[in-house]
Amino acid sequence: MTSCKFCNIINGRRNGEEVIYENDNFLVLADKFRKTSAGIISLIIPKEHNPNILEVKNGEELLLVLQSISKASQKAFNCKGIRIWTAINKEAGQSIFHCHIHVVPCNSIKDRFIANFPGIYDILNRFSFSKRMLLTAQIVKYSDQLRSELSSEQADKNQ
Repeated sequence: MTSCKFCNIINGRRNGEEVIYENDNFLVLADKFRKTSAGIISLIIPKEHNPNILEVKNGEELLLVLQSISKASQKAFNCKGIRIWTAINKEAGQSIFHCHIHVVPCNSIKDRFIANFPGIYDILNRFSFSKRMLLTAQIVKYSDQLRSELSSEQADKNQ
């Protein structure tokens, strides 16, 4: 058994993770711990274990998935902006050493704060809320909205 959290999830050892999208090379999950005023944060995770984005071999496909999830987030959550965030090494804020990209829907300065300083946001939330994890109903609702937009986008491409 691997100690990589994302490899475990990719290999089916899940603990309530909500899958938004999946193909042969990528898995997109809803962030169980953070959302913005606009909607849920998505995590795009390559299925092949790479410590960070510099090691990803199928970058073109990653960009297509990133564009698709970003467009779906804008439509599903009617947000004014999208923040795309990743880190390379702990000095930049990486805490899980398997490449992943955060797609953060933004409508406000607070939303940018969540995107830019997720660790600080998490610490502040622990002091203000008794539970850090979002409610399952919230996660499912936002994930359903995203999946619906992704399906619409795919249907438009097929016409």
